[in-house]
Amino acid sequence: LRAGSFINGDDVGLGKTYEAILYAEVTNSFPCIVVVPASVKYNWEEKWLEITGAKRKVSVMESLETKKRKNDWSSDVVIINYDIIGKKAGTGATVKFKELLEIPWKMFIFDEGHFLKEDSSQRSRAARMMTKKSKGIIQLLTGTAVMSRPSELWNLLVIIKKEHLIAKDWNQFILRFCAAYRSKFGWVYSGATNSIELNQTIRDYCYLRRAKREVLKDLPDVQKIIFQTSITNQKDIAHAERDIIDFIRQTKGDEKAESAMEAEALVSLGVLRKLAIQGKLKAIEQYLKDWKVGGKKLVVFGLHREELDYLSQKFDSLLIAGGVSSKRKQEIVKTWINNDDVFLFANMESAGTGVDGLQTVCSNMLIIELPWRPSDITQVIGRLDRSEQTEPSTVTFMLSTETIDKEMWEMLESKEANTEAVNKGIDVVKQQSGMRMVMRALIQKSKNKI
Repeated sequence: LRAGSFINGDDVGLGKTYEAILYAEVTNSFPCIVVVPASVKYNWEEKWLEITGAKRKVSVMESLETKKRKNDWSSDVVIINYDIIGKKAGTGATVKFKELLEIPWKMFIFDEGHFLKEDSSQRSRAARMMTKKSKGIIQLLTGTAVMSRPSELWNLLVIIKKEHLIAKDWNQFILRFCAAYRSKFGWVYSGATNSIELNQTIRDYCYLRRAKREVLKDLPDVQKIIFQTSITNQKDIAHAERDIIDFIRQTKGDEKAESAMEAEALVSLGVLRKLAIQGKLKAIEQYLKDWKVGGKKLVVFGLHREELDYLSQKFDSLLIAGGVSSKRKQEIVKTWINNDDVFLFANMESAGTGVDGLQTVCSNMLIIELPWRPSDITQVIGRLDRSEQTEPSTVTFMLSTETIDKEMWEMLESKEANTEAVNKGIDVVKQQSGMRMVMRALIQKSKNKI
């Protein structure tokens, strides 16, 4: 209430949806528009009606209208997904629906606000157009405001119109907080400096953050375990680390090899990550076979669709992956909660946000691949470590030091210090970009082998 527009950075699983709804109700800020990931828009409708009953008219917008289903923009609360608020307009972007600009919204709620960190994306441009001239209150909800580096925070501050309170302009912001410097290609601002100062400044003006265990004092602790495993493709990994282009030429042909030369570093990282999960697959299967004997439920998170498909079929289990609609996702979750199946397989991007209820029947998680961002791990752990969890959660990382897992883990530890500094106010030294750190580690590993 004091801040007006602000970033709600409460920890994952604390109930930011409830807080946002109550803020709208207490201030009577209607009409209200809620912009969310597609996977959770019906969850928002359900929550708002659960709290207010028949008091509020709530409508969910769809990209395409039909004769049977028309978008109702006259409701108190309009819920729409990020994917359909913007569209291309020449070299830029504009809003997809004229109502987004014409209706005098009294409140804007952007769930998973970090979706707006890239200022050039269609959804970010549309969000700025929606809010720029409005006098309505703006809420950004995100437990991971900074996912990789402090520079991501700037566009969020612009959207809530508080950037001028944090720095005079973009240049001052990156010089003060992002370890910015000029290279021969232009400004580089992927680092972090004065992070405690940044955290304190945004807290003073526009940022709310409570740690999970400050609020949920009886929430059991999370135990993290690293399970070191063997692999079955040491020769392929060694070949790829030594000469990625030759490896691609021998496994995929000359055309793919020639194409890979245009972005050798990126291709190398992608191939090595794929080889890592392929090499661990047999060990993962055995781990799951052993786990199944005990009968306890286990959520298995990964990244590569092919391997997740294989495992879900192998163990005749449900899978949440890309392309699954929000309604179907909730159906899968409810089915798994109410049946006796041991495993639920899930893609981090598809099920890392907007999935609730798993904590009521499960306290164990297996992570078989590492993402680029520590915030992705925070989000998936938050599926179990949240309100209504009654048992200590155990999160097991299945890793191999013979793969890129080692370099990825070290990079994530370093980047976590970076993001924690701004999100939580924990100090941090100057950081490098994650990709550069991994590449340097891999190059050093290759030299050591030689």
